[in-house]
Amino acid sequence: MYTCNNCDGFVTRDFVRVFGDSDDEVFGCPSCMNMREVMDGAAASRSNAVSE
Repeated sequence: MYTCNNCDGFVTRDFVRVFGDSDDEVFGCPSCMNMREVMDGAAASRSNAVSE
């Protein structure tokens, strides 16, 4: 099962494939970022993770 490394929310394998980094990790998802941020690549960058 894949999860967001920022909020521990569930993400699909396809979401990780499309929006994740080369290590199959995501640092943001629709639960903790808006989709514009995700689509602009913020989900693949550890430095862009939103702290809660």
